[in-house]
Amino acid sequence: MPSYALTDLYTTPFAPPPAYHQLSHLPSRQPTETVSEGVEDFEMEPEEVRVKRTYRALATGTEKIYMAIAAFEAFVVFCIAFTVFGLVEATIKEQNSKTRTVPVYLAVFIFAQIFSLLYVFDGLRGRNIVQLCLHLFFNVCILVYSILQIPQTKDALDSAPQDACGSYQRCTGPHSFFNLLRKLFIVTPIVLGLSTIAFAALIRRLHVQFGWAVFHLVGASPRMKRMHREYQTLISLLKLLLFFAMAFCIAYLILDTRGIHRNTPEFVLTIIALPVVPILMLACGWALRAENKPIMGLSLGVMIVGLGYFVYKLASMFLPRTSWLYVNTRVTLAMFSIFSIIILIVTFIYGCICMSNFGKGLVEAHRNPENRTSLWGLPQQMKFQEKMKAQQEGAGGPMMSPMIID
Repeated sequence: MPSYALTDLYTTPFAPPPAYHQLSHLPSRQPTETVSEGVEDFEMEPEEVRVKRTYRALATGTEKIYMAIAAFEAFVVFCIAFTVFGLVEATIKEQNSKTRTVPVYLAVFIFAQIFSLLYVFDGLRGRNIVQLCLHLFFNVCILVYSILQIPQTKDALDSAPQDACGSYQRCTGPHSFFNLLRKLFIVTPIVLGLSTIAFAALIRRLHVQFGWAVFHLVGASPRMKRMHREYQTLISLLKLLLFFAMAFCIAYLILDTRGIHRNTPEFVLTIIALPVVPILMLACGWALRAENKPIMGLSLGVMIVGLGYFVYKLASMFLPRTSWLYVNTRVTLAMFSIFSIIILIVTFIYGCICMSNFGKGLVEAHRNPENRTSLWGLPQQMKFQEKMKAQQEGAGGPMMSPMIID
């Protein structure tokens, strides 16, 4: 009969927060086992239940609240975007090159919210506090975009004939179609602003909870904790860069409604970049985890090329010789270009820092099956679960289990 020791959380010097605890043993083949130590009898859970609880995400109430707010925000934005899209399509029968850009702005909103949900869930699942902080930055970017969308829509409707808005007297001005759309558009930045404030308040609590998980993964060494934090930052930046680069390319290709760019080299380059960007992000993430310097160096080189591309595109939007090409799309493309440039610069810097950390012991933490920082850790987790199950079936004895979040 195995022995169990009671741990007093008030007297243990480095006891984890109440949401985190260490399972002492997994049971053998028997489904249940009653243990008595003279204090209290308790029944251990079946093996399959314990394994499921070990790997579940959103284990604490704070994580569930964070995810619920993100889902509510996405739901509101979806409803407004689809409502505005339906009104524009039903009201404006004859659309010109400017009015056709309004649905594209709405599509970018929907794409952003889908990415936001995945980004938040991945950050919570991986206990990555850096990714949640970057989600705050992302939410602020979308908040700015939602505010800029109002004058962009007004400018697009100004270009339409005043009698082109169905039963409305005019497209813009008093008693116009735009007045109806503006009432809907105002809701979006309000919801995004309130959600951002709530996220900021919850991140502080999550920082305390996730701190114990990081300690359990890399130990108490300040140097290892710093390297792990830099690793988490780069992984999170790569995911964010993937969204902004893809959003820019898609918006650039769709907003080119007049086809004036289609014979230019940058148009062809943008088409090529669509499949290349995800491959680059995956390659960089794999090289970072495996500490492969050649692939990592190649990824950093491609980042420099991408930075030059975005700087060139941003400059061409405002140079007198080429600014006329972006009359309908300047605000949207300029905003995504600026965000992409900022993230690319920071990603390149952290890429160099992480590359300098290769060979200093962090790769062992990457191989730890409890490391759920990113999707690159999923194969290790699956192998670990299979190995644990095989040992249970073969030996039939107790085995130490990893930390779980409860």
